[in-house]
Amino acid sequence: MPEEVFTIVRVPVKEIEESLRAKHALPHLLSEVRVDGDTLVFYFSGELEPLVTSEVNSQSTGKHRRRRARRKRNRMKTRGWEVAGRMTNSKGQQCTIYKPFVDALRGPDLSYEAQKAAVEKILKSNKNKPSETSIQYFLENTLEYLKSHPTVEPVGSGNHQQDVERNAVY
Repeated sequence: MPEEVFTIVRVPVKEIEESLRAKHALPHLLSEVRVDGDTLVFYFSGELEPLVTSEVNSQSTGKHRRRRARRKRNRMKTRGWEVAGRMTNSKGQQCTIYKPFVDALRGPDLSYEAQKAAVEKILKSNKNKPSETSIQYFLENTLEYLKSHPTVEPVGSGNHQQDVERNAVY
């Protein structure tokens, strides 16, 4: 018969109880200790110990507020873009409409996906990293602007005579 070596470790329940109480700020009264399957279960009852001293409690309101993490502003770079107009969109937001978007979205035969791709390309061309929300914002506002201003044409459209007549003051 092979020999077996057993190692026995005896830890007083009081020592484990004190360790748990120090780590988790548990109530003073240990009600029961039980073995449940392969775990040792401790039952504590009574009021919880305060986590901070009474001197600190008298000065604070008891509510601890977390500081907000600073967030990077999500602002699109629009330097160098000509402004086609300003308007209040259907959601009540003041928005600026830029000429590159007006020129790109003017074509009536563009599908929604092509319009969206054009807006994304314009934003990325100015070293932006647009989110889906930003693309939607510029696309919807420009389309709304084009619906309310259907006669807007880009200056320098190629026909100099029409440009002169359009810009002439009578």
